[in-house]
Amino acid sequence: MSKLIIDIGNSNIVIGLKEKEQWKNIWRLPTLKKAPKFHYALKISNLLFEAGIDVKDIDTKILSSVVPELNTKFRTLLNRLNPNKLIELNNEIFPYLNIQIPQPNEIGTDLVANSLAAYNLYKENIIIVDFGTALTFTIVDENGKILGVNIAPGIKTAINVLAEKTSQLDPVPLRIPDNPIGHNTETAIQNGVLRGYIGLVSYMIQTIKKETGIDFKVVATGGLADVLAHYIPELNFVNNQLTLEGLSLLPDFIPFKK
Repeated sequence: MSKLIIDIGNSNIVIGLKEKEQWKNIWRLPTLKKAPKFHYALKISNLLFEAGIDVKDIDTKILSSVVPELNTKFRTLLNRLNPNKLIELNNEIFPYLNIQIPQPNEIGTDLVANSLAAYNLYKENIIIVDFGTALTFTIVDENGKILGVNIAPGIKTAINVLAEKTSQLDPVPLRIPDNPIGHNTETAIQNGVLRGYIGLVSYMIQTIKKETGIDFKVVATGGLADVLAHYIPELNFVNNQLTLEGLSLLPDFIPFKK
């Protein structure tokens, strides 16, 4: 038996299939807010079929979304996938979790899932740096209390906005040049944004540690974590599946009600 986990983000929808403690498949689809329910139902059915997954073997379906336009569509298609239980992460079930969420009406479910995973995996004071559409820093203490969140534009967001607002600049590949001084448009943007974000992340972590007096461990996650992780010495762990890991823990805490 297995868990089908869907994490709907602003840029991508990440779909994970976990059997026991192993991730069997992880897929990414672009987030299309206006796409009809049929579009996603067909995509998910095809992915499961190609992976040889019988929908009857999925005993738990788990959903998290920060895109309200897609919530009802995915809720409906998951309920139609099979009759087994569906758990949707939202502020109604936050009280069941073994973490403390001081502002439950303001925090994104992705950040809650990250916090749940980090607390249960690492069991210590930790900062979660999520390199997604937004660059977020979620601070969780050793008792599982979310102390706060800092948010900046994500790397791709910054590059895309730069290209959109500047006529002569185009989006560039996300890689760091060997030379820290740009000698053409591409390397100028790569150095300015990517090396700039290295400094941003390092400074943010150092400032949080200094202000709190706590020597936090730091875990990086998100689709772009691998781009910069090697260059940021303050990072202790990289876990690209942290959000999915947190969502996969929900059945351990949430009593399912028909």
